[in-house]
Amino acid sequence: MINSYPFLQLDEVKVRNNIKKMAAKASGSGIKFRPHFKTHQSLEIGNWFREFPIDGITVSSLKMAKYFASDGWKSITVAFPFNILEIDELNELASGIDLRVLVVDSRSVKELDQSLTADVSVYIEIDPGYRRSGIHLNDTEQIDKLISAVNNAEKLTLHGFYSHAGHSYKCRSTSDLIEFSKSITDSLSMLKNKYDLPICFGDTPSCSVLKNFGGIDELSPGNFVFYDWIQTQIGSCDPEDIAIAMKCPVVAKYPSRNELLIHGGAVHFSKDYDLLKNREAYFGQVVENSVANWGKPVRECYLKSISQEHGIVKCSDDFFNDTETGDIITILPIHSCLTADLMGSYLTTDNVKITHLSEKRI
Repeated sequence: MINSYPFLQLDEVKVRNNIKKMAAKASGSGIKFRPHFKTHQSLEIGNWFREFPIDGITVSSLKMAKYFASDGWKSITVAFPFNILEIDELNELASGIDLRVLVVDSRSVKELDQSLTADVSVYIEIDPGYRRSGIHLNDTEQIDKLISAVNNAEKLTLHGFYSHAGHSYKCRSTSDLIEFSKSITDSLSMLKNKYDLPICFGDTPSCSVLKNFGGIDELSPGNFVFYDWIQTQIGSCDPEDIAIAMKCPVVAKYPSRNELLIHGGAVHFSKDYDLLKNREAYFGQVVENSVANWGKPVRECYLKSISQEHGIVKCSDDFFNDTETGDIITILPIHSCLTADLMGSYLTTDNVKITHLSEKRI
């Protein structure tokens, strides 16, 4: 039974369907599937992937790798540049599983090699223009140096290149997204041809819309398991593909401005936002309530502002008049990865609790 609000509701049918579609796309393209588990961070949801051909999984931290290794996952990529301060944790994990890490400079390669007690595979992280981390895909001088450093190491094996095109989130139509993603995969394919090394690639927008991945060898998207409201604006999915939604109680009404106060703020949704046509920020999209889960987006109804615990929902006249204090409203998050991490657990549409790694932080 539900005993507290707000909570994060999960539609298992939608989740499983999203997994099935992405796994089928990878398989049909002859590409290895190494899905990123940073979005759901759940052992139970992770197990829903096992019925499909999975080459291994991807995570964003050693803590996350340890969590999933404890449930029997034997090949795990940590998609974050290696941090020498975590060498003890890395050695412990590498002694029992096929652990793969990212490297971005020769110095870290030398430090890693000198500190390892077990063999480890590495990807060289390639920046496709995102400007977050990695070596730019056109900087062949630095790529050459890093390849040489890895090949000269005693305990490291070069597995290939890893690339995340996170700037795909700036696209705002399917056609723009396809054009953007194809240019990235074409460039990465040229890199593969030059160095004859496998390439792992996988932002959710690109993986959702592309039908031809060129020379890509492995796909590692993560957000697709749930999707979220921003993905509908990018062109990655339809609203009915979104598999999680926040259920928030209305605690006050403000008739003079057609706004509702809800319990649901930054500590629940995160501070991630999208922009309205007038360029004002908003933090979630209101959808219809339904007996099973939730319905279609409600026009002119959105999460206008958030502070720590408070949320202000801007409403249409009809929605405001039909909603009373004590009602529960449903809001699709802008960014499901951060919302899931903040909420720490899920409640399925069948009223079953599913745990999340962040619950173990308490």
